[in-house]
Formats: sequence, C-alpha cells, structure tokens
Amino acid sequence: MMWDQAEKLRKMVQSSSGKKGSSVIKANRTNARVITVTSGKGGVGKTNFTVNLALALAKLGQRVLIIDADLGMGNVDVILGRSTPYNILHLLDGGFSLMDIITEGPLGIKFMSGGSGLYNLANLDDSQLTRIINKITLLDDLADIILIDTGAGISKSVMNFVVAADEVIIVTTPEPTAITDAYAMVKTYVSHSGTAVLKLVINRVMEPDEGKIAADKLIKVALKFLGLTISSLGFVYEDSNLVKSVKKQTPLLLAFPNTASARCIEQIANRLLDRVASSKTTGVKGFFNKLLGLMR
Repeated sequence: MMWDQAEKLRKMVQSSSGKKGSSVIKANRTNARVITVTSGKGGVGKTNFTVNLALALAKLGQRVLIIDADLGMGNVDVILGRSTPYNILHLLDGGFSLMDIITEGPLGIKFMSGGSGLYNLANLDDSQLTRIINKITLLDDLADIILIDTGAGISKSVMNFVVAADEVIIVTTPEPTAITDAYAMVKTYVSHSGTAVLKLVINRVMEPDEGKIAADKLIKVALKFLGLTISSLGFVYEDSNLVKSVKKQTPLLLAFPNTASARCIEQIANRLLDRVASSKTTGVKGFFNKLLGLMR
C-alpha cells in the first residue's frame, strides 16, 4: 500500500515538472500557503478542526497537505484512519524520497508525520539540513495549502512553528479559560516579533452569539493592549457527532456532512480562500528556513 501511494505521488510530481523522474522544482511555481493551526490550550478541538478544514478545502479544489507537528501527541493519522511508519527524518536515508513519507487520505488530502523528527532538525549538520530542505521544497509542487498542526500551549517548540508561518489560525472555545490561554498565545507571539497574518476560530459554540462575543472580546483586547490585528474566520457549533466520527475514525465532514458544524467548517474554508495573506507567501522553503533559524 505504501509503495502504491508513493508511486501515485511520483507520477504527480513527474506530470507537474514535465520531465519523467525529475525532482527539479519548476522555476515559475506558485508557493504553497503555509498555515499553522494552533491553540493556547489542549482540548479545544484543534486537530479535528485541522483535518476537517483540509477536507473542506479539498472539496473547493485545493490540494492540501497536513504536517502533524504535535510532538508525542500527534493524532492526525488516528482521525483520518490512516497510519504511517515514517517521519521527516527518514529523508536523510538515501532510500527515502519525500513521496515515501507522505500518506494519502480521503478526498486526495495528504499528510506527513513530523513527530520528533521536526524537533531534531536543529541537531543536524548543514549538509543533512540541505538534503532535507531540498526534498521538502517539493511540497510547493504537491500542495496549494499546507496546514501545520502544532501542539497546544505556548512552549518554545510550539511558538517556533507559529512564528515561522505566513499565516496562523488560532483555535479556541468560548470558555473563559480557553480565551485567556488564547490571549496568552497571542501575547507570546508578539514578544517573538511574529509577522504572520493571524486568524481566529471559535470552536464548540452553542449558539452564534456565543461565538461572536468570544471572538470580539479577544480581537478587541489584542488590538487595544498589543496593537495586533486579528481577523475572525467564524465559529463551529458544538456537535456530539464529532465524538462519533472520532470513534469511527472517519472525519466529521465525511461521516456527518450535513450537520451544522460541518457547514460551519465549509464556510470557514471559503473565507480562508477569500482572504489571501497580505504578506508575501514564502512557501515551504521559506517556512523551514525560518523555523530552523528559530530553533538554532
């Protein structure tokens, strides 16, 4: 199965490069949008949101890849009902290409495990880093949008992924503790001199007013005390079907596509495509170069 997936992706690269077997990146390619999805605390539904957002974007014709950057707690594969034995450090092995460590999910979305490999990049020498970065750059040809699913909280490892991105989606809930932790995330981001475009999603709301009030509160406080502009992408309803979908290992948008929460995520995907980052999209290479600079 892994060989079939790798062969399929190789054909995609070959067709996009116009040269059989070529790993050369097209000089006129468009950089992928690299979007970090993060949260101030755990338990707000960040990873479920990331996976379902990827599916919603795929329905809109986008080629989407998820990088699971949650050290030790990554469960993108569990939610998708797929598994992969490889992570980014396998690219140092001469027998592994980028396509070998990518797994294909439903609706053509793809994901790869960063795992501890992402955090060990800082320990590699320059020649090893060059080899990995050269292979990773191929992602700009394979995806229009790359979603980085981080761990929760404001640890240095998490903040590195937030600061390195061109765009950041902060996922929180209306609970006061979650809003407080989301603000702590934003405040820490400012202290790191981040320049990304920040967007906000309020998850697990019971009614629209609850989501709007929570978003307005965080946005106004960030602007008043930090001078930072955050835009709202919307909210997602609390939904018991989400628990059922996790148990089925089938994402909500596939298991229960007609629910109100699924429609919320689809609306957010539409808004995300309407709001292209105002900053220049630096693509995969720009993201990883900046990430490595922060790590070192």
